[in-house]
Amino acid sequence: MIDQTQKLDNIIDEAVQKHRAGDLATAGSVYDAVLEQNPDHAEALHLKGVLLGQQGHADGALKMLDRAANAAPSDPRILGNRAKVLLDYGDVAGAIADYRAALEILPDDPNMHFNVAGALAVDGKLEDAIHHLETACRVDSKHARALANLGNLYRHTGRLKDSARLLERAIESTPDDPQVQHSLGVTLSDGRRYEAAAACFQCALELDKGFVRAAAQLFFCNLHSSDWKDHAKFIANFERMIESEGGLVSELSPLIALFLPIDQASLNRVSDERAHSLRVRTNVTDSDEGRDKLHVGYISADLGSHPVGYLSADILGHHDRKAFKVSAISLTPPDRSDVQQSIFANVDKVLDVSRLSAADAANQIRNAGVDILIDLGGFTRGARPEILAARAAPLQLGWLGYCGSAGGLNDALLADQTVLPEVDAEHFSEAVAYLPGSFMPLNNFVAPSTLHGSREEHGLPENGFVFCAFNAPTKIDPKSFDCWMNILMQVEGSVLWLREHTGVTTRNLERAALDRGVDPARLIFAPMVDGMEDHLARHRHADMFLDTFVYGAHSTAADA
Repeated sequence: MIDQTQKLDNIIDEAVQKHRAGDLATAGSVYDAVLEQNPDHAEALHLKGVLLGQQGHADGALKMLDRAANAAPSDPRILGNRAKVLLDYGDVAGAIADYRAALEILPDDPNMHFNVAGALAVDGKLEDAIHHLETACRVDSKHARALANLGNLYRHTGRLKDSARLLERAIESTPDDPQVQHSLGVTLSDGRRYEAAAACFQCALELDKGFVRAAAQLFFCNLHSSDWKDHAKFIANFERMIESEGGLVSELSPLIALFLPIDQASLNRVSDERAHSLRVRTNVTDSDEGRDKLHVGYISADLGSHPVGYLSADILGHHDRKAFKVSAISLTPPDRSDVQQSIFANVDKVLDVSRLSAADAANQIRNAGVDILIDLGGFTRGARPEILAARAAPLQLGWLGYCGSAGGLNDALLADQTVLPEVDAEHFSEAVAYLPGSFMPLNNFVAPSTLHGSREEHGLPENGFVFCAFNAPTKIDPKSFDCWMNILMQVEGSVLWLREHTGVTTRNLERAALDRGVDPARLIFAPMVDGMEDHLARHRHADMFLDTFVYGAHSTAADA
C-alpha cells in the first residue's frame, strides 16, 4: 500500500510540472487517472479542482475542492484555493470563511492575510481588510502586493500620506510594476501633487505603453495643473482608440472622456463599454405586496457639502408624501454638514451603504422596497455604478450629478431640450425623459452673504471690467483659454477672475497668458472660502461669466 501511494504521489509530481507549464489537458488527464485508482487522493482532488477553476468551471472546481477538503481538512492550501473559487463564483462570505479557517492553521502566513483582505475589501469591510494587510506587511515587510493594496485602501479611506508612504515602499520592492506606479500617481493626484503624480503616470506608461488607465489619469492630471503641452496628442490617441474595434475602450473612464472634444456617439461608446464591463446578472423579483406609495430612492456620494447636495437639498422635501416614500441612499459616511442634515431631515428614510459591497448594497436597496432608484452620480468620483449594474431597483433613472450616459445601467435619463437635444438623444443607451424648463434646480438652500467686501479686497480693479470663469481648472481647455485671452486683449483694463486651485496650476495659467501676449497680472485668482454664502456673494463683483467649450459649467453657472 505504501508503494502504491508513493507511486501515485510521484505521478502527481510529474503532472504538477505539466500544470505549471500550462499543459492543462495532460495534467488533467493524469489527475483523473490517479483518482480512478484512489478516489480520495486529496492532492489529486485539490489540483484537479484548481485546474477546473483555471478553466472557468466553477461548479466542477468546487465539487473537487469540497472532496479534497473532506479528505484533508487541515490542509490550508485547499481551503485557500477553495476560497479563491468561491470568490470568483460570487460567494464572498464563503470565501472569507475559508480564508479565516486557513489562517487558524497558518496565522502568520502573509499571503493568506493578503488573500482574505482582498475578499473583505470586495465585501465592503475595508477596516478589516486594512488590518489583515497591515499584518501581512508586518510579517513580510517587502510583500509588494500587500504594500500596494494597503496603500490603495489607505487612499480610499482618506489617509493620503500613509497611502503614498506604502505605495513608495511597494515600488521599492517592485520598481517595474506599472500598476503600482499608477496607484501612487492616483494618490499623489488626490493630494493635488500633480507634477509628482504626472511623473508616476508617465513611468507607468513607459513600463506598459498600452496602459489606458494611466494615460487617462495623466491627461486628467495635466488638466488639473493646466499643463497643455501634450493636450492635442492625448486627444488624438484617445480618438483613435475609441474609433477602433479593440477591447480597450472600457478601460477609459467615462468621466475623463467628458473632457475630450469628441462627439456624443463617441462619448456614449465609452460609457456603453464601461457599463458592459460592470454589468452582472441579477435576478430581481417584483414584490406582490400591494403598496399605497411608490418608494423613490436617491443614491449619491454627494448628499452633503457638495454642489449636488446643495442643488438637491430643497428638492427632496417637495415630494407629495401622500403618493411617494422618499429615501436618501448615501455612498459616503456622514459629513454632518448643515446641508446634509437638511437632506436627511426631509426624507422618510436614510440608508448608509458606504461600507457595503456592491452586491450587499443592491440587496439592501431591494429589501428596503425601493421602486425607483434615482442615480445622482453616474461615473463621477465616489459613485458606485456597480450597484446600478446589479439592478438594485426595478426602475433606475440618471439625473443631475453626471452629464452623460450611464451606458444603459440606468433605464432613463432626466434632461431638458437644451442640455440634451433630441438629435443627440438617439445615441444614448438609456431612454431620455424631458423635464419642463430646466432639468437642473437652483441652490435655494444657501443665500449669498451680505458682507461681500470691496473689489479691492478681492484683488480686483475698482473700475476695470471683470470677466469671471469659476469653473474647475479641469474644464479649462486651450481653445477656451485662447478665446478668453483674445477677449482680454480687446477690452482695455479688463481682468479674468479665476478659481484658485494649486500653485502649479496658477503658474501654468500665468505662463499660458504670457505666451498669448497677455500680462499675467490680469489673471486674478479667487481663493477657496469656507462658506458657500461668501462664495456666492463675491459674484457681485463680476461683470460677465465666461464658460468653457468642451465641459461646460453646471452648478458653477447656476451660482453665477
